[in-house]
Amino acid sequence: MKTSFTLTKIDDINLKKYNIILKNYKDDIKKMLEIILGCDCLKSSKIFSSLISKIRFDVSFCNDETIRQINRDYRNKDKATDVITFSLFYDDVNSQVHRKTADLGQIIVSVETAEKQRQNNDLRKEILTLICHGILHLIGFDHLTKKDYDFVVGVQNKVIEEL
Repeated sequence: MKTSFTLTKIDDINLKKYNIILKNYKDDIKKMLEIILGCDCLKSSKIFSSLISKIRFDVSFCNDETIRQINRDYRNKDKATDVITFSLFYDDVNSQVHRKTADLGQIIVSVETAEKQRQNNDLRKEILTLICHGILHLIGFDHLTKKDYDFVVGVQNKVIEEL
């Protein structure tokens, strides 16, 4: 399956302050996608339909204030968070496949929150973990139950280990 994604920043966050160069994340995300798409445990996802040969999505970076506003406006939670995913393909009853391409949606990562919670990880690994988590949401895996949460986090950790 072919994949396509864009990397952008959506506010005035100074990515250089965090030593983040967007183009340097492309190869890691491409490899992450190869691992995810090769996981047998994810084959129940609708993206593996014969009607789809390409998936695309966006990854955006922002600061805590921007993600707090998004979280407040769209999730009624007035606080910053690490990652928010807007799924177009799974969460929209009108989702479409155009020219065998599924537009999955958008992943928004707060670099400031990632920096605060990285613990022993370096910031790059923390951000890649959040992006992986977002991709799993975009392809239809959620964690509304403890069992589902354990599954998503287990896959996410396996993918990050393989990077």
